[in-house]
Amino acid sequence: MLYALAPMDGITDTTYRQIVKKVFETYKKKGDNLLLFTEFVSSDGLFHNFDGVKNHILYENKEKPLIAQIFWSNLDKLIYTMEYINDNYDFDGMELNIWCPSPKIMKLWAWSALLKDKEKTLEIVKTLSEKSTKPFSIKTRAWLNDEDKKEQKEFIIKISNYCNMISIHARTMKQSHSWEVDVDYVLDVKKKVNKNCKIIFNWWITKEKLSDKDFMKKMGKLDGLMIWQSAIWNPWIFVEHQPGWKEKKQIILEHLDLNIKYKWERKGLVEFRKFIWTYIKGIDNASKYRLELMQSQTLGEFKKVLDEI
Repeated sequence: MLYALAPMDGITDTTYRQIVKKVFETYKKKGDNLLLFTEFVSSDGLFHNFDGVKNHILYENKEKPLIAQIFWSNLDKLIYTMEYINDNYDFDGMELNIWCPSPKIMKLWAWSALLKDKEKTLEIVKTLSEKSTKPFSIKTRAWLNDEDKKEQKEFIIKISNYCNMISIHARTMKQSHSWEVDVDYVLDVKKKVNKNCKIIFNWWITKEKLSDKDFMKKMGKLDGLMIWQSAIWNPWIFVEHQPGWKEKKQIILEHLDLNIKYKWERKGLVEFRKFIWTYIKGIDNASKYRLELMQSQTLGEFKKVLDEI
């Protein structure tokens, strides 16, 4: 099975990708592979404020295969971003995000908003695909609303002629991150798209769902499975192995050390706080230790609390 870690801003940076990759390579089943993506790279941001987004395209070779994901609606800026990344970095592919439902970004006519003008978006995808020197893919939603369902399926079928891969989140834009997904919709899309275009199913997949034989049988008819929210702060989501506290503690320290390496101690420690909740979930006195770890001001203080657990 091909698994993919869904791109998530503020989560799937180089530090977390390296941790996920290490865990996967240690415990993966024979025949399983993992595909990683960068955080979202704003074409407008790269064009006007490179320092503000440069960490989004920071990576190590150990993370590969790795795809750079870009977003915006201005074609010239998208072309500039794609060519700049292709000329200066060695990613394994380029992807356009036309999936996320963030109202703030949609006001700028980006992400899911691109689905409102499918002809314009088709032209953007076609142009980027033709100019890309690397495999080109998109990440999208199944449809905008119930009335748009048939039209969106036709759009995905058309757009598959210009993509090596399409990741599909089978919810409407209105449903955002809630409600059940339509697995059969994605299975039907797979039957009708260009045979050279891989179809990846994207959802908030839990460990229980990965153990569901009927669900995994359906996933076997697709080209891969992308895990989104369940992969936040859980680098073991892609493997059957269940870690004990000793292993969790080792991964916590490795992850934190990477965060500090790339971001200096204070910032690395502060930004790591968002990972603490899940890492220590389920241990005795988790609330007490979580608060103490969150309040740690130095690496030494953090490690001292960790040693008490």
